[in-house]
Amino acid sequence: MSQVSEGPEGSRVRAPIAVIMGHVDSGKTSLLDRVRKTVVQAREAGGITQHIGASLFPKETIIEISKKLHKGNLNMKTPGILIIDTPGHAAFMSLRTRGASIADIAILVVDLTKGFQAQTYESIETLKRSKVPFVVAANKMDRVGGWEAHNEEPFVVSYKMQNSVIKQRLDNEIYQIMGELSQLKIEADRYDNIKDFTKKVAIVPTSATTGEGITDLFMVIAGLTQQYMMKKLTYADGPGQGVILEVKEEVGMGMTINVILYHGHISKRDTIVIAGKKGPIKTTMRSLIQPKPLDEMRDQRERGENPDIIYAAAGMKISGPNLEDAISGGALYVAENETHAAQLMKQVKDELSSVQIQTDDEGIMVKADTLGSLEALITLMKEKGVPIRSADVGDITRRDVIDASITAKRTPEYGAILAFNVKPKDDAEEVAFTEGVQIFSDPIIYQMIDQYIDWMGTLQKEAQADTLAELPMPTKITHIPEYVFKRSKPMVIGVRVESGKLRTHDVLINADNERVGTIHQIKYQNDFIKEAEKGMEVSVAIRGPTYGRQVKEGDTLYVDIRTSHAYTIMTKYINDIEEADKLTLTEIEKIKKASGMKFWPFTNA
Repeated sequence: MSQVSEGPEGSRVRAPIAVIMGHVDSGKTSLLDRVRKTVVQAREAGGITQHIGASLFPKETIIEISKKLHKGNLNMKTPGILIIDTPGHAAFMSLRTRGASIADIAILVVDLTKGFQAQTYESIETLKRSKVPFVVAANKMDRVGGWEAHNEEPFVVSYKMQNSVIKQRLDNEIYQIMGELSQLKIEADRYDNIKDFTKKVAIVPTSATTGEGITDLFMVIAGLTQQYMMKKLTYADGPGQGVILEVKEEVGMGMTINVILYHGHISKRDTIVIAGKKGPIKTTMRSLIQPKPLDEMRDQRERGENPDIIYAAAGMKISGPNLEDAISGGALYVAENETHAAQLMKQVKDELSSVQIQTDDEGIMVKADTLGSLEALITLMKEKGVPIRSADVGDITRRDVIDASITAKRTPEYGAILAFNVKPKDDAEEVAFTEGVQIFSDPIIYQMIDQYIDWMGTLQKEAQADTLAELPMPTKITHIPEYVFKRSKPMVIGVRVESGKLRTHDVLINADNERVGTIHQIKYQNDFIKEAEKGMEVSVAIRGPTYGRQVKEGDTLYVDIRTSHAYTIMTKYINDIEEADKLTLTEIEKIKKASGMKFWPFTNA
């Protein structure tokens, strides 16, 4: 089942929990695959226990595959190493409880041929915030020009077999990584040159292709965790505590949760308390499952083992009633009795209320895949001085988009949604285009926030427009009946610009003041253009509507305009704009008033 060792006075020593992070394509997944392949090929007694969401490498396995380095003199005090299978930020951010990471150590994978990249910096920033120590796996060393591969050998053995020119080439690549880390005020060196691991970060050259350096990586992690973390890894046994990695419906099992247990133990039929979208959930487990060892998992008919008890650290799948609203990244606690369950319900409620925040009416909406991701987003947004109106876990719903659109009408720069590792559900994306709600999404959390802040700055600058050259002109377009190229997703039709200027990203309204969609592209003759002026006949791609429903043959549409812009034009520049623009502005005013809005009080219409 899980791997534990006996500690002092009956306490237990659990396996350290390791996560793999780094930029996309740096070799995180292939490095994990190679680790498993190396172990399976070694065919030692321990094998790999493939947990749900993690692979446990027992100490017997580590001792066997690294014997070329320690020559039989390795005395491992920990029962092994539990490596989280899902590489990247999502897994790391899920491994949090009450604001602290339960990961003991991280493996930061850096592509030697490309050096530091965007997600490398983000990984380091995340690790620094969480105060989690890490080692650097300088991957793809086999791609150093002229490198002579020695499959499965330790790095220090392969390195000695290279000629001096090749050694220098590798050293130069390592120096580059050391330099990048130094600029971030992190001292580092190649692991075999370090005397004090408390002062420098270890860099371990590896190759997922040849398997070189894999044993060195295991040795370094095993050495660091048992040298400096034994106090953290030693615990008095008690009711289990874990984190939910994934909520998933399984054929024949119903709704299940994949859990990493980091403390205590869990047994069949235990009552558990978990974090849910609507509050804490108390339920009794129906089944507790661990997959069989890796070399027995090829037969997909084998669901796994059903142990009576599992000790930390371990990964597992749990099925039971009322798991539908469980939150990825949320806590799991084992209750000893009803009184304890009531205490845990209150504790989980408090934990949830500290993350799922509701602030002022004005502010941005943020959505994330896990509680840990949401915490990180909230922290970073606060640091940037951006107010948050609502923050929640889960995909973007139609209701979210409509809420954001209501905010947009009051404060356009807050009428957006930041979505980290989540997607729009059902028709939410089309509603977003119809309502002109911007959804920002990026695998790199810092880049996503920067994109939003840049967009917000542009809107704020536009809102302050005061000169005629800066102000958007009242714009009206009319559908040319015979031109319908595509009916939806996006709708592509031919239009005539009757007044003003039509631009990409403009939000359109109809004669009933209903938002119709967002201009995605404008094409004039054979060229895509960013804006079309009065008198031009162009084809436009509009995200949101379906031809024949929201837009009908010959319809007239208007570009929605800020009240402040309309007021400035009417009070300062009314004599400087064309008659067609004046007429359009008057028409928009009538539309707004007819829909119940107290619009610009500057005409008697």
